[in-house]
Amino acid sequence: MKKITKLAAAMIILTVVTSGFPVYSEPETMSDGVIFDGEYYAEKYPDVVEVLQTDDTEALYDHYRTYGRQEGRFPTKEREEAASQNAVSADTISRNDTVKKKAVSDNDVREFYSRSVFIGDSVMTGYKMYVNYYDSLASDGYFLATNSYATFHALKEESNLHPMWRGVKQPVWKSVSSMEVDRVFIMLGTNDLICWDVEHTAKGIYDLAARIIEEVPEIEIHLVSMTPAYPGAAKNHLTNENINILNATLKEMAEDNGWGYIDINTALKCGGKALPPELCSDGLIHETAAAYGIWDKAFKEYAQEFLLLKPQTDEEDKSQSEPFSGERPSSMRTRL
Repeated sequence: MKKITKLAAAMIILTVVTSGFPVYSEPETMSDGVIFDGEYYAEKYPDVVEVLQTDDTEALYDHYRTYGRQEGRFPTKEREEAASQNAVSADTISRNDTVKKKAVSDNDVREFYSRSVFIGDSVMTGYKMYVNYYDSLASDGYFLATNSYATFHALKEESNLHPMWRGVKQPVWKSVSSMEVDRVFIMLGTNDLICWDVEHTAKGIYDLAARIIEEVPEIEIHLVSMTPAYPGAAKNHLTNENINILNATLKEMAEDNGWGYIDINTALKCGGKALPPELCSDGLIHETAAAYGIWDKAFKEYAQEFLLLKPQTDEEDKSQSEPFSGERPSSMRTRL
């Protein structure tokens, strides 16, 4: 009988020990920025493979994006494990949520948005008008928003639809690079969905975020959900069903890339499935001042949660313990 070498013995032991635990290939970053593991998905959900009659990654991801996500399926093993851990801790977090938020002052929130820029289309332009008129904690923020804007405009070096910054129409990443900001909030998709499907729209948003990071590597990216449409309203791919699919994609995109995600869509539905008529100004997608009041509340709560989770330096702790006593100059209204 031949002697088994130490290396061979070790390999046999390793095979025996690990045989009961599936090892999957490295997940892929799909074209729309979502991380997906086709091998895991095929093994986890053999019913899908049976229906599709293929285990091709692109086909499986198309199923996940269209149906699987809504059915509660997971795109990767890591996402499944994270969901399990989150379920255990969610109850504890919710019990302490109200108490914790009170520790973040309005001045903290105002300062947070004074170093933020909002990028978007006419729906975001409406919020810009709201914060300029009402007493909003986001009034000191920057806005790069213009009517009819879409990612296929934003990704071009030259476009007549680029928002103007300091008298110049230029790509938003160039404008952001010259601003004193720490973060950008991106809300696009309305005009993209009129022309493109959900997958292309999500990819456009991902590519724009990546281009901004390329220009300003230290910037924080925060994706804003698309807001709902009027009940039964539709314009090409712009439907509430597709808006929901896009938002779910954006949420995963944010989680996979370490970005922030704020869900305004759910709050605006007021428990329903669409934008209530009393919050809609045009029978399609644009909103009333009352709707933007809901936006404002959502942005305030988002900043509170973000600041509670953000690690602070000793200097920041000291500065926040001292109440703000001065007046903000009128020039610190929303910067255009």
